[in-house]
Amino acid sequence: MNALNPVRRVGEQVSEAITYHEGTTKGEARRRTKRLFELVGLDPVRMNDYPHEFSGGMRQRIVIAMAIACEPDLIIADEPVTALDVLVQAQILDLLDSLKKELNISMILITHDLSVVKETCDFVAVMYAGKLVESSTVESVLKNPHHPYTRALIQALPQISGGRHSLKSLAGMPPNLIHPPSGCRFHPRCPFVMDRCRAEEPLLAEHGTNHKSACFLS
Repeated sequence: MNALNPVRRVGEQVSEAITYHEGTTKGEARRRTKRLFELVGLDPVRMNDYPHEFSGGMRQRIVIAMAIACEPDLIIADEPVTALDVLVQAQILDLLDSLKKELNISMILITHDLSVVKETCDFVAVMYAGKLVESSTVESVLKNPHHPYTRALIQALPQISGGRHSLKSLAGMPPNLIHPPSGCRFHPRCPFVMDRCRAEEPLLAEHGTNHKSACFLS
């Protein structure tokens, strides 16, 4: 909602990027905007409507149209499904996946939800307090997590199949990044903390094929 100007029609906001960056005529920009609306699953007739006349999921589609307006090679999607209900989330993720294939573009997805990563990404990098703590293919990280923080993220996900169990949570709070903890930044909340963790910062090292983690346990 904050990415859209509330007093301008949505079609104008999408075509503006094309006109500004590529110097096309307004007529050509509007023609391309119609095509973009079709690509993201919106009726081009709605180009003349204002942001408040759309649902949250439809506004998200408009912002995606803006993102791909100038045919980028890479899209950075920061929490693209936050505050949307699960059905709309699924629709947006399906849309992003189809656009990747149809337009042959790459995407960096920033999210706190590993279930979204599982459905959308090929490779994952897990960060804690501004530090990269683990990276590999999505399958490798989810099936064989090396870092305690990654394990905690996975254990916090509700499971549809299998027996019922309580979700696990981490004690404590994320650290103050102005004055971060010494050594490993995760050590104040880590259930496997050792004296070495408090004094030394573990380096990101390879443990297995293309699987890296920054943890002394590894």
